[in-house]
Amino acid sequence: MPLHMRLPKRGFNNIFRKDYSELNLGTLQAMVDAGRLDATALIDAQALVDAGVLTHVRDGVRLLAKGSLTAKVIISVAGASAAAKAAVEAAGGTVVLPAPKPAPLSRDEQKVARAVAREAKAAALKAAK
Repeated sequence: MPLHMRLPKRGFNNIFRKDYSELNLGTLQAMVDAGRLDATALIDAQALVDAGVLTHVRDGVRLLAKGSLTAKVIISVAGASAAAKAAVEAAGGTVVLPAPKPAPLSRDEQKVARAVAREAKAAALKAAK
């Protein structure tokens, strides 16, 4: 039997995993100091790619707290660590995050929603006659 079949298989690779590009606060501050990023404008993924900070965005940008930030910036990212968000806000800036997804409905809430939809459909059919 071949060796690769004799060895045990370990782990799991999630093919649906999000792959974020990471951006540290120190790198962000260095790019603002060098004049490659405008601290007064909104900094988003496209601005980071245009400035050469990132080569590609992948599934979004995640802001991490390595380094320090002194510039007042408004940055729009897919995610940020709590320390990075606190550091940006301490410098006078803001972090814009996407709206969180709503929590899924429980089974009871799903039943109620289906019943309301059935009643609305029945009322619409009745009104159409």
